[in-house]
Order: sequence, then structure tokens, then C-alpha cells
Amino acid sequence: MKKELMRIPAIVAVLAFMAITALTALAQAPAQAGTNGPTNAVDTERIIRAFTTKEAEFRRALNNYSFKRDALIQSLGMGGQVTGEYHRVSTFTFDDQGNRFEKISFFPMPTMSEGTVTAEDIEDLGGINPFALEPSKIPQYDFRYVGKEKIDELDLYIFDVSPKVIPNPKKTKERLFVGRIWVDDRDLLIVKTKGKGVPETKENKFPVVETYREHIDGRYWFPSYSYADEELIYESGATLHVRMKVRYTDFAPARATLKVTEVGEDENTTSPSGVAKPIEGGVLNSKATSLAKPVYPAEARRLKVSGTVTVQVVVDENGKVISAKATDGPLPLREAAEAAARQATFAPTTKDGITVKVAGTLTYDFAL
Repeated sequence: MKKELMRIPAIVAVLAFMAITALTALAQAPAQAGTNGPTNAVDTERIIRAFTTKEAEFRRALNNYSFKRDALIQSLGMGGQVTGEYHRVSTFTFDDQGNRFEKISFFPMPTMSEGTVTAEDIEDLGGINPFALEPSKIPQYDFRYVGKEKIDELDLYIFDVSPKVIPNPKKTKERLFVGRIWVDDRDLLIVKTKGKGVPETKENKFPVVETYREHIDGRYWFPSYSYADEELIYESGATLHVRMKVRYTDFAPARATLKVTEVGEDENTTSPSGVAKPIEGGVLNSKATSLAKPVYPAEARRLKVSGTVTVQVVVDENGKVISAKATDGPLPLREAAEAAARQATFAPTTKDGITVKVAGTLTYDFAL
């Protein structure tokens, strides 16, 4: 539909032009001193510089606290009924270098479909979802000022955040944040985030997570509650409705300490640097929550090479394979077995309530 043009008397047209010119000049005039909002590029840059600097201070402060995390992830079916669940309750502490230690107090066997909760999901629970911006990665982001909003008694600046370059999931496991952040206009600290971790792949999608922070000890804004409820749509056309609720409580000044091995103690439990060695897990095939089938190399198939390959692996505290080395089996098949082993995932292993690394083997049978 088109609107018809109307004839405007000349004097009216002149007055209208003068009014538009005046409004345009007013809009382009420099902001007056004392303004509360970032009305020009200089103010915006100052605010971004301030809250990113304070985010680094916040991370350092968090290293002096322990806290409890209650994470519940559910898959939902028609009508909203729960079809599967992943529930993990843990207490976290940090050492002087910011390394995180998790002590699991409640972790029943997940009932979600195999492979639904991925290694990236677990990583996001401890990184992108509650904290959004890793201080060391701030230069990798673009920030765009959106406006101001009042939530409860807080006046907040709003910024949209996006990576300058999305990481290539085939080349790196790096996770970045894309979404929106809310910054307190007085303390210039992030108090709320809404977004998700990237990159995504055809098979691995992530919900948008909204995280609220709480004022702790009158100085820091620590995460208190994260929530997501979204239907994920995959390129294959499949859908998955997920709901996530994560609560962060019991913040208290505390710090983990590294154990130093004394003479006479079991030397097999620690490395020379005092860092705990992986525990031995034996053959791990039956313990994997996801075990990819290796791709039979075309050249090995042409040469009719078959047999069993044994791969020595190390699984980290989150159940991800961080090392895979074939130690036995036909040489033309070893590389394919190692590639498959790196894709395996496991439920976290605990010892005395502490999540630990596990060393073991995976075996792969190649039959023509």
C-alpha cells in the first residue's frame, strides 16, 4: 500500500524545515557537563574501560572465595514434561593462580539422552554462563552501547557484546560470549548478563542464559542465579527443548591449597611439581558416555589392514579427553583411533569428593 502525497503550503514547509534543522543541530551538539549517561564516544569508551578493568579485579577477588553451585539441566517433551535430567551440586575453591577446584556433593546418573550434555555445556557452566567475559579476552570483543535501564534500585548501562572473530571449532576449543551485559552506572560493575557461548556447530547448539549477580560483602557482584528455557533447532531439523536453572550460594572467604608431597608419602599420587597425577582407570570403553566410532582409513582398507588399536588417554576433571596416544595395533590404523579417542566424553570421576583426572585406555576394533 502506498500513501498519497499531500500539497503543503510554502510557509508551512519553511517552518517545518527550520524546526527539523534546529532539532538536528541540537541532537548533534556536544553533551553538557555533568550528564549521567554515555552520550558520546568518549564517555562510552571510558565506561567500557572501567567495567572491563573492574571485571579483572572481580575475578581476582573471586579467587579468595569458595561457593556452592547447584546446576540443573532438563530436557522437556510435549506439554513441558521433563524427559531427562542432569543435576550436579558442587563446592568450588580457587588457588592463587586462579585454578578452579570442584568438590562434588551430589551427582546422580544423568537421565538425559546420551551426548545431550556436552563437554562445552560443562565448560560454559563454569565460565561463559556465570561470568560472560574472561578479562584476558576482552580485546577479542566489540562493545556497542544500547542505552540505559532501571532494574529495582539500580540505574544500568546496557551494552551488546560480540566477538570480533568467532573461533573455529575445528581448530580451537576456545569459548567466547555473545549477548548483552548490564553495568551499574555508579560502581561500573557488571550486574547482569544475557547470552551464550560460541562457537556453535551443526550438532551442538546452546541456549541463551540469563545470569543475575548479587552484591557480596558490599564490594563485589558475584553470580547468584542463571536461567535458560529455549527450544534449540539444529540444521538437521531436529529440536531439543532445554531448561536450565543454576544457583550460586554460600560465598565465603576461602582458598584452596596445593598439597606438597613430604618424604615418605606416596610418590605415585603427585608429580614432582606437587600437582596430583591422574588416577588409573584401566580400560575405559564401558565408562564413556559418548564413544565415537573411528573412520576406517581408505588406504588401510585398500591394503586390507585390520586389527585392534589401543589408545592411552587422559581424561580431565570435566570428562574431556585431553591426551590420546596409540600404543599398540597396526600403524595405518593408529591415527584414526587417536582421532576417535579425542571425541570420547565421560562423566566426571571423583575421589574423596574431589573431581580428578583419569588415565586409561580405549580400544578400537577395525574389521574389514
